[in-house]
Amino acid sequence: MIGKKPGPAPESGQAASVIGEGSVLEGTFEVQGNLRVDGRFQGKIDVSGTLVIGKSGLVDADVNARSAVVAGTIRGDVHTSEKITLQSGSRLEGDMITSKLVIEEGVTFQGSCSTARGPEAGKAPASASASKKDDAAGPRDMKEVIEKIAK
Repeated sequence: MIGKKPGPAPESGQAASVIGEGSVLEGTFEVQGNLRVDGRFQGKIDVSGTLVIGKSGLVDADVNARSAVVAGTIRGDVHTSEKITLQSGSRLEGDMITSKLVIEEGVTFQGSCSTARGPEAGKAPASASASKKDDAAGPRDMKEVIEKIAK
């Protein structure tokens, strides 16, 4: 299709907002619907739908979304209520809290991951001490995370 950008797309519908390749934004960005980032963003992102980070996208921010599809880079914590998909070649430096996690081969991930079901999925801990309590009870390495998800 002419004019259609290749790469990851939200599971349902098109992106409501786009930060295009070559764009640089800073601040707090709240989106009702979906957001696609092919440029650079620094700050905080709240998306009611799906956040898609294209291969050229760089997000240096804490993210809250219903779901996230990452082909580029995120530096920050990602909290989703439904699912995070890390596509081959993507990079995530931060902590993830989600209900479902998909990691393709070739992903670089540095941080921690917590999976929860129901109302707790995607919610950030109330405080730093709550986060440390969660970490103490949670898995210590990626192998344990994968085994926990497989159950």
